[in-house]
Amino acid sequence: MLPHRDRSALRKIEEELAASDPEFAAALSQDVPPAQSRFWLATLVLADITVLLMIGFGLMAGETGWFLSGLAAAAGLGWVHRTLLRRRRERQAEDRA
Repeated sequence: MLPHRDRSALRKIEEELAASDPEFAAALSQDVPPAQSRFWLATLVLADITVLLMIGFGLMAGETGWFLSGLAAAAGLGWVHRTLLRRRRERQAEDRA
């Protein structure tokens, strides 16, 4: 939490920015996910693609190890997706309240 003096200075800067360039201020106030969140989303997508390739390769080449590893990873990724979706819904419910 910022001290009162810093909060008031920040509020004044925001007001001046909104008055001088409203389009830029509106762009800054949009809800953009942080870079760390985008990184994890990209990692999750790459993991999904890898699992699909593992299962496909296991089926096409008859490699049981690849196929079973892909299925195990798919179960883990399913849990991760479900957990992330639940957290997102909880955050949206908190924002609405």
